Parts: sequence; structure tokens; C-alpha cells
Amino acid sequence: MRKVGVAERQTRHRASTEAVLDHAWDSGAFGADHVISALGMTRSTALSALDELIDVGLIEELTSSAGPAQRLGRPARRFELRGEAGLIVGLDAGGRRFSAIAADLSGRILAREHLDLTSFFELEAPDPATRHTAALRAIDAVLAAAGGSRDEVIAVGVGVPAPVDGQGASPTHTSGFWSYMNAGLREALSGEFPVVRVENDASLAAVAEGSLGEAQGREHYVAMLSGLRLGSGVVLEGRLVRGAHGGVGELEALAYVPGVGGTWGLGYLAEQWLRAQLGMGAIPADHPWAALSGGAVTGEAVLSRARLADPVARPLVEELGGTLGRICTVVSRFFDPEVIVVCGAIAGTLGEVIEIAVAHMAGELELPPPGIVASGLGGDVVSLGALSAARESARQVVLPLLTARRLAARTPAVD
Repeated sequence: MRKVGVAERQTRHRASTEAVLDHAWDSGAFGADHVISALGMTRSTALSALDELIDVGLIEELTSSAGPAQRLGRPARRFELRGEAGLIVGLDAGGRRFSAIAADLSGRILAREHLDLTSFFELEAPDPATRHTAALRAIDAVLAAAGGSRDEVIAVGVGVPAPVDGQGASPTHTSGFWSYMNAGLREALSGEFPVVRVENDASLAAVAEGSLGEAQGREHYVAMLSGLRLGSGVVLEGRLVRGAHGGVGELEALAYVPGVGGTWGLGYLAEQWLRAQLGMGAIPADHPWAALSGGAVTGEAVLSRARLADPVARPLVEELGGTLGRICTVVSRFFDPEVIVVCGAIAGTLGEVIEIAVAHMAGELELPPPGIVASGLGGDVVSLGALSAARESARQVVLPLLTARRLAARTPAVD
């Protein structure tokens, strides 16, 4: 029999410990028998790995609640991921607002915070350092609200309104918009936190829909942000697709589609439609829209009052339904998804718009058409996706990170 050396035993132990942590990450409460059957380990290997994870602080052993049948013998040990072992942060670094969510390692949300900013288009000399400072302010605010601090953070996920490649970088843009929106946030934040993952905002909407929303269990889907501007996050074969420069989900080709003409979102189109109607005096004084003016004319406010049964609103609903149908037809021809999830704060108001879009698309495609559904994650979809991305990233580093911290704490200081 071949003799197993110390180095090989250590490698095997690390691998089995990582595998047990993988099992625990999304399992809730579990027993050693679950680990043994799921991973094909011996009992001694499984218990050794669990004890290691308990020692590091990533797993906790639960108090026994043995039933009558177990009280005659030793109750089975039960375990659970220790959420308080670290914090994760998801940040939607939008053009006008930063929205941050803090959670523990189990994904339990602890706090939400917002920070309003001046738009890029209102700045005389946009300075990327402004975005760096704002990101840290938003993160510090949500950590304070959660009762935590920077040194407890394992990973941060950030969504930006710009194409982002696999290294977290954005290409240059003629106006400087993309470079300012991203502003090297990965590099800027990496000095403060162990892992920082920067993605396009629509890509993180796709992550959120796959982990929490309407695309759970799907391998091929598109998540489409639809408020001010259109953008899409694309998942094929179960993987987020970016492209060489992060541009896979950019929808600039819509500028060449008759009846669409660009990437303005449905919320923006609804807002502009109503402003034009109000300007022409075409909205009756007793209609709910007549009370809207100035900053109150938002896509969400307009669409929440739009119904096909209302003769005043019907033209808008039909127009947006046709537009969405054409957009989804183009997206389907590019990517052949199972489902297209329409995301953002306005998504919950689009039921009849989506019905019209589905009917339009049915006669346009040779392949089976995808479903079109409204997201249920609302305006938090990007920050929730950033949080999910942060949790994915935390899983990859948390064991070696906390192991190193444990060793450092146990090593006596040398004068």
C-alpha cells in the first residue's frame, strides 16, 4: 500500500474541508450523515472537516433537540453555517444614486442605505475620485446601520451602468461616461476589502434573478433593466456572458430597429409620452395623470395608473407593448433564451404591456419564443444582484482568509 505523506494528507484535508463548506453554504441546518451521503466521505473525514470549520468560526454546532427515539442513545450532531462569521455588501453604483445592502454570510440582509449624487451630465469636470469617495461613504453607512465595520467585510459586489469585462474594467467612451461610472472601482475598493467584484448593472440584475427571482433554475435567460435606459444581463449555459469588453448585454443595435430606435427604457418612454400629452392639454382634468407634474412625472407613477380599460391610457399601454415586443424579438434572435425577465422599479406595473409584447413576439420568431415575465425584485434588483455576487466571491476566499486570521491571532508577537 502506498504511504501517504504529510503534504498529501494536508492537501486532502483542505479539499475535504472546502467541500464540506460548499455543502454547508446553502444547506441550512444539516447533520454529518447529510455530508457523508452527499459528498461520499467517510464519517471520520466529514467530522474532521466539520471540526476544522467550527474552529475557524465558519460552522456552528447546534444545540441538540433529539426526539424520543434518539434519547436512548447519543443524539446526532447538527450543524449550520455561521452567518456572523463575516459581512458582505452589495452596491448599486448608479448614475444618480448609490444603493447599498449589507448582509451576513448566510445572505440574511441586515441593512439598506442610499446616497444621492449629482448626475454625470450636470458636472463641469467629472472626477473619478468622487465616485470612489461616494462608494466608501455608502458602504460605511450601510455597515454602520448593520452594526458592523470594514474589517468584518469578506467581499463587496458593485454594479455600474457601463460595460464591464471579466477583470472588472470598462472600455473608454467618447463622452467619458463609462470610465466615470466605473472609475476603477475595483482597484479603489480592493485596498479596503479582501474581494471586490465589479459588474455591469444589468449583469447583476441577471445574477439576482437567477439566485433570488424569476430565473431560478433556468440555464438560458436575459434580465433586462427597463427604467431610464435599456440594458441586459445575459446568462447562457448557466453562465454570465460578458464578451471581450463587457458589451454582450449592450443593446445599441436597437437604434436600427424600426419602432424602437434606441435604448431608452420603458419608464423613460412613458414619462416622455405623458409630458407630451400634458403639454397638449390632452389629459382630462379628472384623470389621475392630471395631478402629476414636474418631478412627479416618473415612469413608475405613470405606469402604475396605466390600464388598457382606460381609454386615455390605452394608447400608451399599446405603444409600450409593441415596443417591448420588438425589443424582445431582437433579443431572442441574438440569444435564444428560455425567458426574458423585465427588471427594475417599473417591472411590477407592466402586466398588460408584457401581454401585448408576448402576442407580438409569437408571430415573429421561427424558434419557440421565450417567456416574458416581470421581475418581483423591484428597484433593488441590482443591489441584490451585487449582494449575491459578493456572496459567491466570499465563498471562494472565506476559508483561507479566516484560517490565516486565526493563525495570526494565535502567533505570539515578536518584539
